[in-house]
Order: sequence, then structure tokens, then C-alpha cells
Amino acid sequence: MLEWNQALSVGIEGIDLQHRYFVDLIGRLSVELEGKDPAYRTRLINELGSYAQLHFVCEENLMYKLGFPGLESHRKSHRALLEKLNGQIGLYLVGLLDAGEITDSLASWLVHHISTEDREIGVFVNQVELQ
Repeated sequence: MLEWNQALSVGIEGIDLQHRYFVDLIGRLSVELEGKDPAYRTRLINELGSYAQLHFVCEENLMYKLGFPGLESHRKSHRALLEKLNGQIGLYLVGLLDAGEITDSLASWLVHHISTEDREIGVFVNQVELQ
């Protein structure tokens, strides 16, 4: 199960806080996979989709405000994930996909995205602050 650790920090407090919540939400859903309340599991999956969208808008707004040069490619990465996640949620809701596949896929994507693309934002912010 995915857990927050300092290696996932990008060095921007607001983004790190949102990433922690994202990781926690994936963890809660992972635990709920063993639960006996499918309605609650569905609520968590819907929260996950909504939170991903909110987080991406917040992150993109910060990049825009800072003049981050990689904004457009970063936005494309976010959109691709949202399309995939929304498709997975749709398949889950009609019984064609297990919730565990959503958490596994999202956890893998999130760790890779934070470690590569989001880390670039932190590096950029530190460079701007040094100027």
C-alpha cells in the first residue's frame, strides 16, 4: 500500500500537503477494498476522481502564476490521467473493473508523476527564489 514519505516531497508546502491527502485517499480506498460496504467504496472512488481534478487545477494555477515553462506538457499529463481515471471509474461503476485496479494504477502513476514532473516544479521554484 502506498504511504507518504519524504521522498515524495517536491519542496512546496501546498503541493506536498495536497499530495499527502492524495496518498491518504488512495490508502483509505485500498483498506476499504477489504470492507463490506460497496457504497462507501464507490463514494471513495468518486472522491478520488473529484480530488484528482481539484488538485490538478490547483497545481496548474500555481505553475501559471510562477511562469513555469513546462505548464502545457504538465497539463497534458494531468488530462491524460484524468481521462484514464474517469474511464476506470466508469468501468468500476458498471462492474467491469475491480477497485484494486484503480488504486494500483493511480498509486503507480502518482509516485512516478511526483518523482519526475512535479519535482521539476519544486526545482523551478527554488531557482526563482534564489534569483
